[in-house]
Amino acid sequence: MQPANLSKKNTISFWAKGDGSTYALVVLTEARSGQSGEMPAMTQFAAGPEWKQYSFPFSAFDTDGSDLTGLAFIDAQRAGKFQFQIDEVEIK
Repeated sequence: MQPANLSKKNTISFWAKGDGSTYALVVLTEARSGQSGEMPAMTQFAAGPEWKQYSFPFSAFDTDGSDLTGLAFIDAQRAGKFQFQIDEVEIK
């Protein structure tokens, strides 16, 4: 996983809907990949039944965007089935 330099951008934006549960956007960087002992940065959001746009600045993930290695959308709160959809993921 080679890092991408997206420092000319400053926001991760996406649309989501789901079952009303809390989900997390995880941002992996060279320094915070989970492999070096430092947990990846993440922020939580609730995905309700209607489409909603979410936007988070890179600064919320302790990065300037110059060292991104991955993004993940997770439900780490519970085991079992869940319903969650994302669309129009953009880095702008």
